[in-house]
Amino acid sequence: MANEPGRTLRNRMAYWTPPQISVNGLKLAGTVLMVLYFFSAAVVQNGILRVTEYTADELNQLLAADGQAMLWAGIGSIGSVVGIMGLPIFAYLLVQGVEHTSSLQRYILTVLAFAVISEVPYDLAMSGQIWNWSEQNSLWTVFIALVMLWLLKNFQGRGTGPLVLSILITAAGCFWAILIRSRFGGGFVLITAVLYLLRERKNVSYWLGALIGLLYATAPLGFVPVAMCSGERRDVGRVKYVYYALYPAMLLLFTLWVRMI
Repeated sequence: MANEPGRTLRNRMAYWTPPQISVNGLKLAGTVLMVLYFFSAAVVQNGILRVTEYTADELNQLLAADGQAMLWAGIGSIGSVVGIMGLPIFAYLLVQGVEHTSSLQRYILTVLAFAVISEVPYDLAMSGQIWNWSEQNSLWTVFIALVMLWLLKNFQGRGTGPLVLSILITAAGCFWAILIRSRFGGGFVLITAVLYLLRERKNVSYWLGALIGLLYATAPLGFVPVAMCSGERRDVGRVKYVYYALYPAMLLLFTLWVRMI
């Protein structure tokens, strides 16, 4: 009888299954995290604190002397730490998109169009300049990752040759993301490649992706909702374009917010 509570707990654990998230729910979660991340970067860091105008020592002195600045710095740090968890989510959604899209070429061209549209809003939000070639917006990283996935899909196969080619394609994708200095760079491209190439071995891909995600501090935590994704999706029709348009619209809104501070 003394062991009965233990048996009951084990029985409950045996029947317990973790909650599941649909692809649509995962996309919504990723969007919220994206907004939080760029709010922290554009409004808090570049707008309120204007961290680029100070050296590290000057910024430390400012935070030590100004309690309100310290509060905003804390808010910005939390926003960045939590928001970066969306990175694995978007990498996973890209792989899902490639697997289920009716036209991969149209998917790539759509992302390319919004990457071009978003560049000026991104530069305004992140640097206050209309053109800033020191860094490109994150949709360019997504575009590079999609082109890489298209190549991997077309040249996939078994054997040493396809394996070597897959490695070379992945390396090229990472190289271009680093070369053009797009936001989140080669790490995001590499995570996307791992999730695609090891999609038949999900647990392995999640653990390896999480290991790569350590490049972005707390990003590996984003694999928790990814692992909970059921794969269920609802047809949203043209609503998907709202998600694309949200990115430049959000950046423009943050730019206006900063100008009013």
